[in-house]
Amino acid sequence: MGQLLLIGIAAGAASALLVAGVAAGTVLAVPLFYLAPLPIMVAGLAFSHWAALIGLGAAAIALGIAFSTTFLTAYLIGIGGPAWALAYAALLAREDAAGRGGLVWFSVTGLVFLSGVLATVGTVLGLLSVAGDHETYQAAVASAFEAFVQVQKDAGGPGMSAADAADMAGLVGTILPALAAVLSMVTQLICLYLAGRAAMISGRLARPWPDLTSLRLPPVASLLLAVLVAGSVAPGMIGLAASAAGSALVMAFALAGFATLHGLTRGRTARPLILTGAWVATLALGWPVLVAAVFGLVDTMFDLRTRIGSGGAPPAANDR
Repeated sequence: MGQLLLIGIAAGAASALLVAGVAAGTVLAVPLFYLAPLPIMVAGLAFSHWAALIGLGAAAIALGIAFSTTFLTAYLIGIGGPAWALAYAALLAREDAAGRGGLVWFSVTGLVFLSGVLATVGTVLGLLSVAGDHETYQAAVASAFEAFVQVQKDAGGPGMSAADAADMAGLVGTILPALAAVLSMVTQLICLYLAGRAAMISGRLARPWPDLTSLRLPPVASLLLAVLVAGSVAPGMIGLAASAAGSALVMAFALAGFATLHGLTRGRTARPLILTGAWVATLALGWPVLVAAVFGLVDTMFDLRTRIGSGGAPPAANDR
């Protein structure tokens, strides 16, 4: 127990420092901030979820003392809490004679869904912490955007008319929850992947490494997406919450699309070229992620991996 306590405190201190570095205002502080879930996840995957929980508490208390209770709450909801939950879920397993070693581990699909739910909840709670109604929220966004424009003017940058500034502020306020949910989800999943690799390399990962190409959303996800898209046009905070949840689900479909692409090209000669082109285009341009989401949606509905097949067999499955 003493070892877990020390590991947890060390992980919490590292996570808190990565978050607090934003206060320094340096360029390097921003990418380091997005790695703040990583120490908690490493503690959870390589040692125990108790170590991760201790780290979560230590980081939250340290941030609360150094800054404010608002900072503490934001860390618990947006960074530390999801990090602990994902690390805990990744090591869940149930007995099943059909599984490897008699166990079936929490699936990749389940982890992606959980990440989307946590990102959506964190985004919605963040919205409610800013304002309790849509008008107050839009006013807060407009005020922040006007301040940004004024800073640009003071620095000698291009100006913007009041009407254009108001229109742009309205657009930013509309898309901000969706962007926040997607960014939170992607950050958590990247950190989970890095933590899993670190635990595996150190020989402390309790579960077998999953086949990431097994990611496939259930057919009901397409119906859920249609409901969320319809809900996103609703007025007020309900529409903003639905847009956040819908964007997270679109990202899940995009990841499923990439998983489909990886699965279908397995064993093909042109596989490196296809995958490199797809990933580079997505990272450089951004919009190809929507193509990947459509691809994932089509695979969910028509099971492309079974219909088309691949040139090579996948590794043995260890989760479902």
